[in-house]
Amino acid sequence: MKIIGNKDTIDWYDKNAKKYASDSDNITFEDTARQFLKKIKPNPKILEVGCGSGRDAITLTELGASVTGIDASEGLIKVAKQKSSDIEFLVGNFLDLPFQDGTFDGIWSHASLVHLDTTEDVETAFRQFNRVLKTDGYLYIYVKKQYEEEKTAIVSDSLSNHDRFFRYYTEDELTLLLTKAGFTIDEITTEADVHGRKEVTWIKLFAKK
Repeated sequence: MKIIGNKDTIDWYDKNAKKYASDSDNITFEDTARQFLKKIKPNPKILEVGCGSGRDAITLTELGASVTGIDASEGLIKVAKQKSSDIEFLVGNFLDLPFQDGTFDGIWSHASLVHLDTTEDVETAFRQFNRVLKTDGYLYIYVKKQYEEEKTAIVSDSLSNHDRFFRYYTEDELTLLLTKAGFTIDEITTEADVHGRKEVTWIKLFAKK
C-alpha cells in the first residue's frame, strides 16, 4: 500500500488497526495523564482527538475523567469500542469537531497532529480545539520534533513496519500557531521516544485557553 498523505495513512490504520493497537498498547502515558489532569478541575470532561485504539482514553478514565474519543480511522475506533464500552468513541474529523462551543475542560492530543497534511490544517485544528474548550480549559499536545528542513516525510519505522505520512514541528512554530489560536503556553519540553526509536524526539506541550 503506497502512502502519500493523511488519507492514505488513515486507510493504512483502518486495514491494520488490530496489529497497530497490539504493538502500541504495551506502553502507557499515565504519568503525563496525571500531570495533565492536575491542571484541570476534578472529574473533568476530556476530549481525546486522535484516540486511536483507546489506550489513553482508558487511562484518563481510570484516573477520574469523563472521556470522549474521536479518530478518523474507523478500524481503530472499532478496536477502541471493543476494549471499552463505557467510553464514547466516535469516528470523526478533528478539523470539524462535532461538539458545541465550550463543551470540554481539556483536550488530549497525543501523537495525532503528526499526520495533518498542511500547516493550514494545523491552524484549523487549533481553532477547533479552542472553540470546544471551556474558558481556562487545557490542551495537551505530543508531536514529533523537526530537526531537518523538511516539514513532512513518508517514514517506515519499527512501530508500524510500513510507510506512514508524518508532519514535524518546532517549539517556536507551535508557540506561534497556538498563540494565534488563542492559547497561552504553560509548559513545553522535549522527550526521547518511549519505543526506543533513536531518530525520533517528541515535543510535549501544555497550553491554556
